[in-house]
This record gives sequence, structure tokens and C-alpha cells, in this order.
Amino acid sequence: MPSTAQTMDVVIFGAGGLGREIYDTLLTINARGPAYTVRGFIDEVKAPGTTVNGLPVLGGSAELEAMHGKVGVILGISLSEVRKKLHQRYRGNFTFPNIIHPTALVSGFAALGEAILIQSNCVVAANATIGDGAMMNAHSGVGHDARVGDYCSIMSYCDLAGGAVLGESSFVGTGSKIIPSTTIAPNSYLCAGAVVFKDVLVASKLMGNPARIIG
Repeated sequence: MPSTAQTMDVVIFGAGGLGREIYDTLLTINARGPAYTVRGFIDEVKAPGTTVNGLPVLGGSAELEAMHGKVGVILGISLSEVRKKLHQRYRGNFTFPNIIHPTALVSGFAALGEAILIQSNCVVAANATIGDGAMMNAHSGVGHDARVGDYCSIMSYCDLAGGAVLGESSFVGTGSKIIPSTTIAPNSYLCAGAVVFKDVLVASKLMGNPARIIG
């Protein structure tokens, strides 16, 4: 499908579960008014020419590099360290648009970086900050004045309450909660359902309610 003056040519890096979810989101956005022409997936594992949900796999990194300056890149990788590596590798040569599902509510007073993904029914409240390459999966919320560091991964049904701080490259498992004004150190990992009531000042793996450090 050729692009028009009203659409942006993009590729999705990663044809796994998150990449397919992102494609769904782009289709939903386009249904409300053309915004993106999705050229295909970039994937290092699946063979070029493979079709995933009707969208072709174009090739791996070499194929992307050949598109220098011609497409925007959407990072469909859930692992923080991989998103960080890809974003920092290509950010000088490609645009990384923010993808925000039409059902998400993002305050006009929130501050957003680039290469951000905010999925369906998420809420980003007033004066919250979302760093570069961060992602929020469906039904998650970030409260007022909270800060989400670069490349964080927030899974579905999570809540980061007002004034909380989530350090760079942290992972927040499904259904986790972080109470107001709590700080989580960079590179931390919250297992599904963790409820954090106090500061975590060293990179840690946390589990349970109340959350306890297990690694």
C-alpha cells in the first residue's frame, strides 16, 4: 500500500507477541484516520518473506539499515536491554515515533520522550514523565508526578502511583502496584502481582504482597 502525504512509513522491529500487538494498535489508529503505512516487520529470526498476521517480514538489521532515513522504526521488543540497544544504535538514522492507542488517556501536562509505546486503556496523569523507549501494556496507569525511566517495561494492569519513580530499564510484571512516592532502583524486576510499599535502592528482583527481595 503506497503511503500518502498524511501517513508515515514505518516498520515494526520484532514480529513476536509484542510486535503483533503493536500492529493491531496501528490498525486501530488508522481506522480512525490514516496515520501510518506499515511496510512490514524487521525480525532477526523469521525468514524474509514470511507473513505474520498478513504483514510481511522484510528481513533483519541489514534490511533495516538499507532503509536509512526512509521509514520510522517502532520497537516491538519487550526486553528493556534490547530496546535500549536498538534505539541507541539507530536513533541518529531513523525516527522513532511514539505509538499511543486511541483509548489511552495521556495528560497534556505529561512529558514524553521518544520511541514510547502506550497501549489500550492506559492512563498517564498530569505532570508524569515517561522516558525514551519505555512501554506500557494495556490497562496500566502512571500517576501524577510519577517518573518512568528510559526503556522501562510496564506490563498489563499495573499501577505506578503518584510521585513514584521507576528507574531506567526496570521491568514491572503483570498486575504489579507501586505505592505513592516510592522509588525503584534502575534495572529492577517486579514479578507479576508484586506490591511495593517501600523504596528499593539497589537493583533487585521483587515478589509478593508486600514485595520482598528475592534476588
